[in-house]
Amino acid sequence: MWRWTGFMRKFCYIAKPGHQRLKCSTNKGVLIKCSKRVPLVSQKTPEITTMADVPQKVPQFYRRVLPDTCISFYSEEGKKIFREALDSGHMECYFKLAAQFRTQDEPAFCGLTTLVIALNALEVDPGAVWKGPWRWYHERMLDCCVPISLVEHEGITFNQFVCLAECNSIETQATKSGTGGTLEQFREKVVEYSKRDDAFLILSYSRKTVNQTGDGHFSPVGGYHPKRDLILILDTARFKYPPHWISLELLWEAMHALDKTTGEPRGYLSVRKKTSSHTEQKDILTLFKISPSFDVANVNVLSPGISPLISQWQDWLMEEYSEQENQEKTLEYVVRSLNDCARAAADEETVLTTQIDVKCVGDLSKAHACVVHQLLTNIEKVPFFEAVNKFLTQNVNDHHLASFGRVTSNLSEGQEKCLSSKLTIAHFVVMFLMSWPYEAVDSKVMRNGDMLVRLVMKVKSECWENILNGESNVLRKQFSSLLKLQKEKQSNRKKCACHN
Repeated sequence: MWRWTGFMRKFCYIAKPGHQRLKCSTNKGVLIKCSKRVPLVSQKTPEITTMADVPQKVPQFYRRVLPDTCISFYSEEGKKIFREALDSGHMECYFKLAAQFRTQDEPAFCGLTTLVIALNALEVDPGAVWKGPWRWYHERMLDCCVPISLVEHEGITFNQFVCLAECNSIETQATKSGTGGTLEQFREKVVEYSKRDDAFLILSYSRKTVNQTGDGHFSPVGGYHPKRDLILILDTARFKYPPHWISLELLWEAMHALDKTTGEPRGYLSVRKKTSSHTEQKDILTLFKISPSFDVANVNVLSPGISPLISQWQDWLMEEYSEQENQEKTLEYVVRSLNDCARAAADEETVLTTQIDVKCVGDLSKAHACVVHQLLTNIEKVPFFEAVNKFLTQNVNDHHLASFGRVTSNLSEGQEKCLSSKLTIAHFVVMFLMSWPYEAVDSKVMRNGDMLVRLVMKVKSECWENILNGESNVLRKQFSSLLKLQKEKQSNRKKCACHN
C-alpha cells in the first residue's frame, strides 16, 4: 500500500512500462490503494512528452527582438532620449496618449487600436455604451466603414482609417507619401504636433523598411527628439515590440512603401476633435445608422443592390430644377422623384437601418426610450414627413420608399415593442433627405440639388431641434466620407485602366 500526499485528483491512472494500467483512489489528497484495470493494448513503453515535443501547426512566439534601427523606450538609452526630448518641449503629445495607450485586441487591429487611443485621448464622446453605463471607445465600436469581421483578417487601409476617423467626429489632414509633401514638411509636422496635446499625428508605414517583421502598420507619434531626429513610436502591438525610438528619415522612407491591397503609398495624418460648434461637439447617433450596403472594404463602396439608387439620386440632383407652384408641390416633386430613384434598388437592401441593438444591452432604458421618442417626434414636425405619408397613402401598393430604411432584425422584445409601432418608412425617408450631403453648384441654372439646399436650410430655420440636428449631422458626415472614398476608388480604377 502506498501513501502519497499532495495528489488531489479523486482517481488517477498510472501506466508502468510493460505493466497493466492501475486504478488509484485517493482520500483527501492521500493515495489509498491501487487495483488492476484493463490490460494495455500495447505493451510498448510509453514516452513522456513535453509541449516542446508536440509538433505545432501554427508557429508560436513570445515577442520579437527590436532591430538595430530601433531603440527601446525603456532601455537606458531610451530613457535618456525621453528626458532630453521632454526638456526640449517635444513630448507634450505623450501624456494624453500614454494615458490611453493599449494593446491591440487582434493581430490586425493596429489601425483600429491607434484610432481608439486617439479618440479617447482627444476626449471624443462616442455616444454609444461600451459596458454598463459607460460611453467609451473600443475597437469593436468602429464599424461605420469596414465590418469588424473583415478587419480581423485584413486590417484597414490608409483611406479606411481616414473614413473611420471622420465618421467619429475627428477632423483629419492626410498626406500620402510620394503623392504629396516633402521630408522637411513631414519633419515640420512632427515638430508641431509633438508640442501639442489637442491634436495628434498618426503614421501608416511598412515594418519591413525599418527591419521589423510584418508589413503594414499604424502607430501614433508619442514624441520627438529634435537633436537626434528620433520619433517615439507607441507601438500598439506590445505583444510583439515595445514602444521605441526610430529615425524620422527611416520612417519617411517606410511610408513610401506601397500597400499591396491598394497599390498606393502609405502616409501620415493629423487628427483633432471637430469643434465647429457647441452643438456639433455633442452630435451622437441615437437611433439611425447607415446600412451595411455601404462598405469601404469592397471594390465599390456601394453594394450592387444600393448603388443604382444612389447613382440615380446623384444624377437627379444635378438635373435642372422644374419650378413648382408652392412648397407643398415642391415637396411632392421631391418625394415622387426619390421614389423613382428607389425603383432601381434591390428589394433586400436599404440605405439606412437602426442601431438600437448596438446602443443598448437588453431592453431600452427609460432615458434612451425618451430620447428616441423625442427624435421621432422632431422628424414628424418636418414638412417632408407629411409629404411622404401622403405619397404612401396614394401609392399603397406601388411605392419603393422602403429602400431608404428598415428596423434592424436584431432587437430584444422590449426594443421591438418600443419601435415597431412608432418607426415608419416616412421617418427613414425624412432622415435621408435631411442628412444627405448636398452641394450647391455655382451655375446660372437652378438644379434640383440647389433647390434642396435652400429647402433644407428653410426647414432647419423653422422646425429644427437639437437632437434631430445632431443625428443628421453625424449621418451627413458619414455619407460625405463614404461618397468621397467611392469617388476616389472610381478615379483610381480609371487611372489603372489608362495605364493598361
